[in-house]
Amino acid sequence: MYVKRIMTLLRDLKVVYANTAIREVVEIMLSNGLTELPVVDKKNLFQGEISMRDILREALPRYIADGNLKDVSFAPGLFKFEDKLKDIMYKEVSAVMEKSIRTVSPEMSTFEVATLLAVSEYKDDIVYVVEKDGRLAGAVLISSIFRGLIKE
Repeated sequence: MYVKRIMTLLRDLKVVYANTAIREVVEIMLSNGLTELPVVDKKNLFQGEISMRDILREALPRYIADGNLKDVSFAPGLFKFEDKLKDIMYKEVSAVMEKSIRTVSPEMSTFEVATLLAVSEYKDDIVYVVEKDGRLAGAVLISSIFRGLIKE
């Protein structure tokens, strides 16, 4: 079985643009039960991903976001967290989004995608499917693999 048979198609995905306000992105995520969204340009060329995790990291002091301090109960700067998070809501996606995102092709086998999602250092439940010309074609979630098996 191949990715193109199990992926969620672009037309069924929520996408955002790099110039979309973070506040709008968070509203889309909350109203659709999502924690991440693909970022595309006007031609649907894949640009990266924006996630709630990315937004939270942006609001945290860098030494915490980078994992350099494990016990944050006494960390300086935490009292500013909520104010910083509110300020981020007015930034554009491009200021926070992750640009180095692992993608797969529609021709990749489900075995390869399952391996990527389950055992590699890639710690995510979704991988984006990108055509050779860079256009976003869709996405594969871990649940897509099971759904594909059950339908057969």
